[in-house]
Amino acid sequence: MTHSNVATYMANKVAVVTGGSSGIGSAIVNRFVINGAQVISIDLKKPESEIGTVQHFDCDLTNENEVSQVFEEISKLHPQIDVLCANAGIVPAWSRITDTNFGDWKKVIDINVNALFLTISHGAKLLKKASGTVVITGSINSIKGDPNIASYVASKHAALGIIKSAALDLGRDGIRVNGVAPGPIATKALISRIESRLKGGSDSLDDYFAKLASQTALGRIATEDEVINTIEFLACEKSSGITGQLISVDGGA
Repeated sequence: MTHSNVATYMANKVAVVTGGSSGIGSAIVNRFVINGAQVISIDLKKPESEIGTVQHFDCDLTNENEVSQVFEEISKLHPQIDVLCANAGIVPAWSRITDTNFGDWKKVIDINVNALFLTISHGAKLLKKASGTVVITGSINSIKGDPNIASYVASKHAALGIIKSAALDLGRDGIRVNGVAPGPIATKALISRIESRLKGGSDSLDDYFAKLASQTALGRIATEDEVINTIEFLACEKSSGITGQLISVDGGA
């Protein structure tokens, strides 16, 4: 699938991206803009870089009143939305489950699960008018566990459950719901967390990523661009027969 083919689909389409101010969310926003979409970014943070055509809304996605209000404001600008990328989320500091503070646990669940529910439940009305599509950013931890991040693993398993159930609930309205499950991607946020974890140890950052790469079928980790390509595919009509699925982008980990 070439970008030009997707651009035909995205032209004059309305795409809403949560967590669109940084990281993968910002990359999604940029790709959709390049491909002709009218993009709305929802995030508590201001965008890392301003894109003239993107409309930004500040919103605490864990607050139902704010979520309801922001979609009401969107509806005044656009009677329908074609794509909803539910990308907002956090990765907590590494901690054994026995050392995890309950407040920290609840924060992860609130942002990664409750905000996802609110985003879809309030966005569905506008999606229904366009028989739109939802693309959820899950994780390889939606299907596997890892030590020291139990809250994150639990939240991303919940995201998979939402994908499966929401696809059944919304399919009768012509709405598709899918997700992408990135493996480790060398984003600024992940590099910062790994550097913090490796501090005082003998392994370098390069050693850490080389070890991750050696555990994959392709002998390398996936790139951010490959994750965005998959999101782009799930957002466009070329995936029209796909719903309720989570696609891993991890180099075959």
